[in-house]
Amino acid sequence: MTSRDGQPRRQPAAGRRRRRTQTGIELSRETYVDAAVHLIENRGAAVLSARTLGTAVGADATALYRYFTGIDDVLRAVADRMIGIALDRWTPDGDDWVSSLRTLARALYHVYAREFPLVGYATAVRTTGLANEIRAVEITIGLLRDGGFDEAGAARCFRSLSDFLLGQAMMESAFAALPSDIQLADHAVWDDLPDRLATANAPHTESVAAHLRTLMQESSFDDALELVMRGLVASPRS
Repeated sequence: MTSRDGQPRRQPAAGRRRRRTQTGIELSRETYVDAAVHLIENRGAAVLSARTLGTAVGADATALYRYFTGIDDVLRAVADRMIGIALDRWTPDGDDWVSSLRTLARALYHVYAREFPLVGYATAVRTTGLANEIRAVEITIGLLRDGGFDEAGAARCFRSLSDFLLGQAMMESAFAALPSDIQLADHAVWDDLPDRLATANAPHTESVAAHLRTLMQESSFDDALELVMRGLVASPRS
């Protein structure tokens, strides 16, 4: 097909054609990802379906399949969106590879565990294979190489750092997904710890009970991240 000037008319890439719904919403992959993030964060990942997404964007349920192969494909795109949000907010700290890694980890953690906890709970374990994930891997490996690690060492450290980060975010976002009364009940267990230890044979635990009573109701992310970063700095480079 040609245009009026005789030049070939560009066709939209498959799966990325933009259409408007009757309500004027322009459909695209991004439109569906926006809707999925909103649905998950407000109602949980279990409600995600072609029907609920279609209702959210004002389109027929089957329109989803012009842009995605299915709901799992949507979840992968949502997971990649979370990574992209964190990367777009992150700024490297000059030539300081340790500080840059630390701030990158904090940026990702904040998005998964604090800003979008239900989305984080649904997607933190997913491998997307998409652009933002590849960008995150490239940045992290590059920083580790700047720190003097060889190729094998950088790969091992990347795996450990990413497993720690996503595991911590997953745990905290899972807790945030619990009903508030269950969260309060769990906190109450730590509040009552000194009293419960009075009749238990646990002298070491009893000696630190006052500290645990406070610490176990707070995020351990910053403390754990510092332990991981110190371990990276002290790790052999070959």
